[in-house]
Amino acid sequence: MERNSRRQAGFTIIELMIVVAILGILAAVAIVSYKAYVQRAHNSEATSVLADIRLKQEAYRATFHRYASVDTGWTPTSDPSSEEQRWPTETALDSVGGQWRQLGVIPDGAVFFVYTMETGSPGTAATLFEGLEPLTSADFWFAARAVQNLDDDSECGGFEVYSGSSRIVDFDEGEVDCP
Repeated sequence: MERNSRRQAGFTIIELMIVVAILGILAAVAIVSYKAYVQRAHNSEATSVLADIRLKQEAYRATFHRYASVDTGWTPTSDPSSEEQRWPTETALDSVGGQWRQLGVIPDGAVFFVYTMETGSPGTAATLFEGLEPLTSADFWFAARAVQNLDDDSECGGFEVYSGSSRIVDFDEGEVDCP
């Protein structure tokens, strides 16, 4: 009689499996949300730097009647990836960092995008930004691009900004070749 009157304490295996399943679902949702948050944070870096480039180029043009030439290839490196990179710190005006410094574009801290810019005089065509309508003007022009490959899958995405436009154009992964 004593055996039947005692109540067992604890959880059944079914209850434990349900708790584990719920925790797994919550973790999956949290990981997806976190990745989207990180992507938005990195995108804000690129749009901020490109907006700074556009403003500094327009100020440079107001002073010197042309856009600043920053012919450095891709900065900070030619390998966009999920790893953060540092902006060059050279001070000579003919170095990579110096040309960006001459324009006044020096991002704070680490960057996840790589940047390039091309400028041209009236009637010249773009070579890095082939076939872009905004760059076929009869005036001085510039175009800047920020590219990233955060998931390291060899498909890049990013943003572009052009002279004569305050709009920052975005493109999805795979729409542009990685440098």
